[in-house]
Amino acid sequence: MTGRTQNGVDGRTTTRIEAAGPWTEHIHAMDQALTERNATTAVRAWRNAYAAALATPGWRGLVEVAAGSLRIGAIPGFGKASEARARETYWLALFRARQQGSLNGVLDAAEAFGALGDGAMVEQCLRVAEGLAALHSDKGAADRVRALAATIAERSTVAAKPALSPP
Repeated sequence: MTGRTQNGVDGRTTTRIEAAGPWTEHIHAMDQALTERNATTAVRAWRNAYAAALATPGWRGLVEVAAGSLRIGAIPGFGKASEARARETYWLALFRARQQGSLNGVLDAAEAFGALGDGAMVEQCLRVAEGLAALHSDKGAADRVRALAATIAERSTVAAKPALSPP
């Protein structure tokens, strides 16, 4: 099933496959706790989601859990730690996706690192994605990699432009 979901960074929305897994109920509990402004319960639910995603083969759960970590960053005092945890979790998702030959997983990681402003990791993800596309001799996949690279470059250019000051 395909849907529009928030990736957890600046409320940006991405199209991705929504897959329920053993981490999903914990992410829902975390989001509910965030709505109720209950930091302790939110962090506990996130840790349970992280453990469930780690115990499950694949990269999808790690991407969703990393996005959850970024949402926890909205809690005062949790910003830096939650972003660091998200980066680490996205890195694990990238590693698993590469290991499994999943272009979708590598591109999700590239997009997430791009939203975090981590150009070096975006470049690494795109190199891995190009390799996967070439390995499968898939022109469509290569086109997807180029399109995402252009989108991320455009976002970073827009974000880097200074605001115009009034005359």
